[in-house]
Amino acid sequence: MTIRILVLVVGLLAGVYGYGYWHSASHATLTVLLSDSARKEREGRVLNAELVFLDASSKPIARGKTDHKLGLVLLRHPASGYCSPDIAPGAFRACVLAQSEWTGGWVNDLRFVSVVLGNCRIERVPVQVTANRDDLLTWWIPLREGSGAPLTHYAAQLVVDARVCAVTGYRG
Repeated sequence: MTIRILVLVVGLLAGVYGYGYWHSASHATLTVLLSDSARKEREGRVLNAELVFLDASSKPIARGKTDHKLGLVLLRHPASGYCSPDIAPGAFRACVLAQSEWTGGWVNDLRFVSVVLGNCRIERVPVQVTANRDDLLTWWIPLREGSGAPLTHYAAQLVVDARVCAVTGYRG
């Protein structure tokens, strides 16, 4: 009887952690910090920019924009659109869940980004992306979008100088 219980517990734990690994490998977030070294206000955050994320062959794999308030980069999901915190909580939850699955499908292919800032257009800037998976202990903490499931969090930073329409730095 004790062996059966032990096998059941081990099987259950393996299933839970297997699900967690699969979910974190297939669902992701991407945080992009876009800043203008010429701007001193708001830490150089860029407002109203458009971004196109490209793969190694320069094929567009995603699009995004910065918001008009804080300069946050928002990704545009093909069906759900932009997951802005301004939308209703239920719609925000559904949008974030759809976007995390969608982002997990292309973010590993991300190699370049093109940026449009007003009349300034900067093409094919190499992007260095860092990845960080959720810790096993934080999987079960409920988040605003209603998910406690693990994700892989990707991050990139791009610094431009809009006065000369050039990139001055990038990193993950």
